[in-house]
Amino acid sequence: MNTRSSGHTAIELCLQEEVSIMSSLAELLKKEQTALIESDVIQLNDFTQSKGQLVVQMTELEKKRNAYLQELGYKTDIDGMQAYLQATAMQNSAQHWDTLLQLTAQAKEDNRANGLLINRRLSLNQATLNLLQQNTNQAGSMYGPNGQSTVKSTPGKGYIAT
Repeated sequence: MNTRSSGHTAIELCLQEEVSIMSSLAELLKKEQTALIESDVIQLNDFTQSKGQLVVQMTELEKKRNAYLQELGYKTDIDGMQAYLQATAMQNSAQHWDTLLQLTAQAKEDNRANGLLINRRLSLNQATLNLLQQNTNQAGSMYGPNGQSTVKSTPGKGYIAT
């Protein structure tokens, strides 16, 4: 097996792994969305850690794939990958690449939606905190530092019951 042939095989294997990991990431983002809607904080914490691990794996695989592309004389970007696929007519690699692009687009959209859900939750929490702080400040202002009431009462007409 020559270097060129092993480069093709290595790119195909990278793409297979990338599809697998991106599928896991896309599935995890769907689960995260459900946990955000249900306010399941424990699950969200677990998902955050898992997402980080998957992103690291994806980054490493992309670096490997780009190194193989460079060894074969192609640019290490999306245009280089497209040129490689057109020049080599590697059918399996092309299918994996298309699947990877579709999964990436879906994951990007799900991540955007999750970000909106997080921002909405943060806004609601901030509004609740503001409300609680307002109530605390109002209650706290009823008594001065000496412990006496600071609420001013106005003299009014009293009623006499006979």
